[in-house]
Amino acid sequence: MGFAGLVARGLPRKMLESLAESSLTGCEIADRIGLEYNGHVSENLFALEEAGFVAKDAGVNPDNGKVSNLCRYRICDNYTRFYLKYMQRERELIKNGTFRFSSLEQLPGWDAIMGLQFECLVIANLAALLPLMGLDSTLLVSAAPYLRRETEGRKGVQIDLLLQTRRAMYVVEIKRKGEIGESVVEEVAAKVDALRKRKGMSVRAVLVYDGRLSKRVPADGYFSSLVPIEAFFK
Repeated sequence: MGFAGLVARGLPRKMLESLAESSLTGCEIADRIGLEYNGHVSENLFALEEAGFVAKDAGVNPDNGKVSNLCRYRICDNYTRFYLKYMQRERELIKNGTFRFSSLEQLPGWDAIMGLQFECLVIANLAALLPLMGLDSTLLVSAAPYLRRETEGRKGVQIDLLLQTRRAMYVVEIKRKGEIGESVVEEVAAKVDALRKRKGMSVRAVLVYDGRLSKRVPADGYFSSLVPIEAFFK
């Protein structure tokens, strides 16, 4: 089913709208649209996944090494997110040919949406990323974004992409910004510190970026791999 046909259906459309800003569990999606999580909701999520509009992320829980029973859904089609964020609300103006702007950067929240789009692009091209990290012949047991909500006495942590092998975890930060300064080291170090590392597991940090990288970042030596977006096209 095409996108135009899909969004004409009420429930799938509301589900996609609920995911426009961030990933959510099935229960959270149902709550956002005012429903109980049931078989009907689950069936529609499955249809969206099969159609290629959303991806379901589970992965291995880094705390205990077991497959997580908490699945999160995220929009994996960049056109869908762009439509929901910009085209949908200006649909009539676009149809009438009266929607005008001087530059894309003028659109509200443009940097934030492009950051999400860049994230989605990198995760969708995992097969191209692994050789750039020296992991093309390494067996992965898990590759998925990771989110742990903050609770009493426990810090929350959000990782753009967490890769896990039997012996190591790779915390992949995906950053799109005009200027990427040394503060990115502190940001990722805080995420690594918030993880609960299993005994015998090493943790390495990776930065995949689009923008001008400060010379202080590679000089710091914190990241085991620095991957510019240009490397994907070589």
